[in-house]
Amino acid sequence: MKSPALLLLFIFASLQLNAQELLQYAPGFEFREGVYATFEAFKNNNPIPKNSIISKLDKSDTEFLPGILDEKTFSYKDERDSVQTLSTENVWGFSRNDNIFIRAGNDFNRIAVLGSLSHFVATITVYYNSMNSPFMNPYYGPGSMPTTTQEMRQMMLDFKTGKTMDFTQENLEYILQRDQRLFDEFNALKRSQKKDLLFLYLRKYNEKHPIFFPAK
Repeated sequence: MKSPALLLLFIFASLQLNAQELLQYAPGFEFREGVYATFEAFKNNNPIPKNSIISKLDKSDTEFLPGILDEKTFSYKDERDSVQTLSTENVWGFSRNDNIFIRAGNDFNRIAVLGSLSHFVATITVYYNSMNSPFMNPYYGPGSMPTTTQEMRQMMLDFKTGKTMDFTQENLEYILQRDQRLFDEFNALKRSQKKDLLFLYLRKYNEKHPIFFPAK
C-alpha cells in the first residue's frame, strides 16, 4: 500500500504532466489538420485526420476538406482501422492551415478571433411566416407561403459551453458576468459606448481568460 506522501507525490507528478501537455493558445498555434466531429474534438485538438478520410479527391488540394464536407456523408478509418461514416450536417467544423472553421447554418465559417469568446461572421437562413414577411405574395393569402431570407450575422462561440450566439450587447453582458470586474467596468459605460466597445471587451475577456489546447 502506498504511503500518503508517495500518493501525493504521484498526484502532483500527474498534474504536472497534464499541465505540460496543454499549451496556452496564441496566434501561430499549430492545430492538427482535419475534421472535428464534435466541439470536444476541437477542444482536444483531435480532428479526424485528413489522411484517414476515404476519398478519391486529391488530399493535397487546399479545397479537399471543404469538398468532403460539401457531400451529405463521408467515410474515414478510425484508430482501430475500422471504416466509419459520418453525416456532414452533424460535423462541428474543421481545421486547415491552422485556421478553424465552424459550422453555422448550412456553411462553415472561419473563426476570425479565437479565444474564450471566439468571433466569426456567418450567413444564417431566417424563416418568416407569410403574414409577417415583406415578400408575401398576396395571390396565395396569409399563411400559405413561408419565406426564407439570408442574413449575415456576427456570431460568437463560448469556449466554456460550446454554445454559439449572436454577438450582441446583451449576450456579451451575460458572459461578462463571469468576471465581476469586467462586468462592472462595462456596465459603467454609456449605452452608446457599450455598442462601440463590444470588440474591445471581447478581447479584454479573452486576455484575462486564456484557453489551452493539447500540443500538436
